[in-house]
Amino acid sequence: MGIFGPSLCGEMLAIKLKKWLPWITGGVVIAALIWAFLYLKALHPFGAMEAKLKQDELSGIGLFFRDANIIGRQDGKKVWSFRAKSIEVSRDRRLVTFQNIINGTLIKDGNVIASLSAKKVIYDSLIGKISAPGLSEVKIVNGPTLKVKNIYWNGQKSKLVCTGGIRANFDGSTLEGERLTADFEKKEITINKVRGTIRIPD
Repeated sequence: MGIFGPSLCGEMLAIKLKKWLPWITGGVVIAALIWAFLYLKALHPFGAMEAKLKQDELSGIGLFFRDANIIGRQDGKKVWSFRAKSIEVSRDRRLVTFQNIINGTLIKDGNVIASLSAKKVIYDSLIGKISAPGLSEVKIVNGPTLKVKNIYWNGQKSKLVCTGGIRANFDGSTLEGERLTADFEKKEITINKVRGTIRIPD
């Protein structure tokens, strides 16, 4: 049995356990909390999206759509329609950004007057205008196909303005210029500082 009896050994063991019990309990609780956090972060519907939600909040995105179509109106009339692979609406609802246009049209009096192909189009609801930074292609109904850079569309005045250079192809002829204004009310296209080749038919 030794010097100490079984009762005394049991008491000493109990004292040691009581001394270390808070530390053991604390370690178990911390480990459980870490495991629960990682588990819930992966499975909870908001846990996995936390980083994306914070990123969207910082970038100012209020609504996001994939492969959707939006129709713009001015004074109750359709003035444009864009279907894009992705559409972002700013948190203040002012800007609508279309990425990778699938089908874009400019409309006057209920009729499509031109189609627009662009990587990015921005609608500013405050001023009611469409802009397409960078390169775009505009095909005017019964008119030329225009490769343009930096365009603006005013649906109320049915006017298309290009400020970054333009290349027009029609009937085998090619025209290039620094600025273009297409006025669909007057049915006129004006190109400034024109150069190019006009093919004379046989």
